Amino acid sequence: MKTRSGHNHEIPEQFRKYFWDVDPSALSLEKSSGFIAERIMNFGDQEAIKWLLTVLDTEFIKSLVADSRNLTPKTRNYWQVMFHTQKNS
Repeated sequence: MKTRSGHNHEIPEQFRKYFWDVDPSALSLEKSSGFIAERIMNFGDQEAIKWLLTVLDTEFIKSLVADSRNLTPKTRNYWQVMFHTQKNS
């Protein structure tokens, strides 16, 4: 399961600024969880990150860190350190 139960599946108003190129009201965590997570992980502030970690499953976020082509190298490295999943060089 990508999302945690008991949460509203819409992006809160204060985080819609990170979705400048799309209609945020058309996005839902159920259907666009990867896109939403990547955008928040790349550009979000501390409050947006806290929100993301409460609504999405940690294993799903870890899989994005490992597999996403849309995370910047700096963002990927940060999350690898946070999740202790850095690949050995």
